[in-house]
Amino acid sequence: MNFDAQPFYAPHYEDYRNMDPDLYQRPASQEQHVLHLISPVVSHGLREAQHLGYEHALREAVAIGYLMGRGHDYHTAWKTVESWWHAPGTHLPTPY
Repeated sequence: MNFDAQPFYAPHYEDYRNMDPDLYQRPASQEQHVLHLISPVVSHGLREAQHLGYEHALREAVAIGYLMGRGHDYHTAWKTVESWWHAPGTHLPTPY
């Protein structure tokens, strides 16, 4: 094997970076970016815990965060998770 050939290069990396430059900021800002993105999830979970208990609220918040990590925006993730707790055809609650 010739390991001295070309260095590894992922040509698709530039495509992803150009899709949303805010996602690829300096590493020092990554913590702030992530905390900002999950802020509505944390707020929702804390309010939900007051009404339905901590176990339910934590499950919901983690599920919403998971879906956001898979590419859904907060509102879509919230609606998806809320639909799991309600019978089909019933109205979803108003978001906090």
